[in-house]
Amino acid sequence: MSNPIFSSLSQNQNINSPITLLNQIKNAANPQQAAEQILFNNPNFKGVVNYINQNGGDAKTAFYNLAAQKGVNPNDILNQLRQ
Repeated sequence: MSNPIFSSLSQNQNINSPITLLNQIKNAANPQQAAEQILFNNPNFKGVVNYINQNGGDAKTAFYNLAAQKGVNPNDILNQLRQ
């Protein structure tokens, strides 16, 4: 099953592949800090940062809101990330 969030990320040729980014986060000493650095220091993710800020300021709430908006089961996405 294709993940629409990953698909939209991978269509932008100016950023690393979503899998590469996930691996960087997973392998970091502090994964939360690594994710924040990628999001907040990369201008390609400005839309993601703005979306988070507009949806309560925390990534978890924004993630669930976006999944609901896109009609995607958030647990399917989380299971893909855990693999």
